[in-house]
Formats: sequence, C-alpha cells, structure tokens
Amino acid sequence: MADDKLRQELLYMVRLTSKYDFSRMEVVEGILRLENERQILGSVFGKRFKTRIFDIAAGQAVDETCVICGQHADNKVICQHCLSTIGDSEYAKNKIKTKENDKKLKLPDFRKIIDKIKSITIKKEKKEEGKETVKEKAPSKISVGKVKRYVQGVLIVCLTLILFIQIWILGLWLSIQDYNPTEEARVSSNQMVPVESADDAYAQLLLDFPEEEGYTVAFSREDADYVGRFLLNPGDCCLEIEESLSDEERYDYFFKEDVYVFYISYLEENTGKVGIAEVNHAGSILIEGSFNDGRRTDSFYKFR
Repeated sequence: MADDKLRQELLYMVRLTSKYDFSRMEVVEGILRLENERQILGSVFGKRFKTRIFDIAAGQAVDETCVICGQHADNKVICQHCLSTIGDSEYAKNKIKTKENDKKLKLPDFRKIIDKIKSITIKKEKKEEGKETVKEKAPSKISVGKVKRYVQGVLIVCLTLILFIQIWILGLWLSIQDYNPTEEARVSSNQMVPVESADDAYAQLLLDFPEEEGYTVAFSREDADYVGRFLLNPGDCCLEIEESLSDEERYDYFFKEDVYVFYISYLEENTGKVGIAEVNHAGSILIEGSFNDGRRTDSFYKFR
C-alpha cells in the first residue's frame, strides 16, 4: 500500500506540473490550501515539491533540478523525462480507466419499473372491480384482495431493488485492483568497503544500482545521521528498531556521524522507483524510498 501511495503522489505532482503555472502565487496558494485539507503530498518528494513551487511563486531563486530524479528540469520543478514516463505509465492509464468505469456504473431506473408494476396492478384492480359488480361480492373479500395485491407489488419492487444493488456492489468489487504482496526489504550482496570521499561512495552505490540497468545515481550533499542506524542488521527498518530501544541503548544510538547523501531513480515505461541513499565512511549504506519492495517507503532500511 505504501508503494501505491507513492505512485499516486508522483502522478498527482506530474499532473499539477503539466496543468498549472507556478509563477502565480494565487495558483500555488490554492494547491497548498487543498494539500492542507487532504494531506496528499507526505513523502520526501512531495515535501520537496511543495517547497519548490512556493519558492517559485515567491520569486526566490531556485535550482533547476527535478524534485524527483535530480536531473535538469526546464520548468524548475519536474524534468520532461519524469513527466512523460510517469504521465504515460501503465499506472496512470489504469487510473484513468478506473475513473471511466466508475462513471459507467449506475443503478437502473427503478422509477420505470415501479410505474410498470403500478399500471399492471391498476389493470388487475379494474378487472376485479368489474367481476365484483357482476357477481356482487361481499365488501370484506374485496378489501382483503386489494391488500394482498398491494403487498405483492411492494415485495416485487423491494426484491428487484436488492438484486440491482447486489449487481452494482459486485461490479465495484471486480473493479478494485489487486496489489502486490509485501516482500522483504532489499539487501545488498556486496561487502562493506570504507570510503573517503563522495566519489568513493558513488562508486560503491553503482555496484548495486548500475547505470546500464536503468538506474540514475546523483550526489546530493554531505549531511549527518545517527550512528546506530548503520549498525543494524541488513534489512532492518530504522524506525521499528528505534521504537524498541531502552534508555541506555538510545544514548549510544543517537550520536551522529557524517554521511554522503545520494538520490537514486529508476524509470521505465511501466515502472518508476525513487529513493535516497546514505553512505558513511565505513561503507555502510542506508536506503529510503520505493526500493524497499512494497514495505514502508518513508523510513530507512539497512542495505549494506
């Protein structure tokens, strides 16, 4: 579900970028006001997108890198490669197809069915009234017959209504997409190698994310992160471990050390993955983003 949430968020960002002029402050204010109500853009890329469009509308100088892959973007927000890849992806096409199917799913016109049943009931009543005049039936028997016919008509309408509601619910159920099952977090098969510079860290990341296989690795900055995260077992989630730490363990865990931060992206016709990698000087690597194969995309995992 987290992976689907990220794909939905990226598609939403692409559609906003293709449709609106972010140099107009009233447009950006409307987008951010709607975001405060719906909380759609919650990932690191969504937060970066909101900051970027606000800075553009405010007239502040911004870099011209894509907020998704880090490459050059002519519109200063999302590059043309990401716009076309995500906008024309199978996921985007399925979203459009689902909306069209939802519009087609309508309940039948029960008013016509009810009017038809009433007309049949009225004709039967007129025939019965004619027979009553000829045969001079007792008033008590006529009253019972009308009640029976009325109850029968109501039951037919109710049963018909229930049948069509069941058909409508079945149609909705069949239109729901199946999601991929949750898998274990991805773990590197390479050994830790100490690094002394951003170039060394970049070379180590290319071993697991080679450019010839479609990956793009871009250096972002030097930063600092908790020492304890780099000591976890490969595949462990940092936030899950941190929630269970004792006070004594927290003291040693939350010291910080210098790290190199990189952006990683993988974009094809029907596939898009983005994430962040952190590499410390010992060569240990943390990965955050959609490279976790269906697990939580908003937290770091020990990769190498």
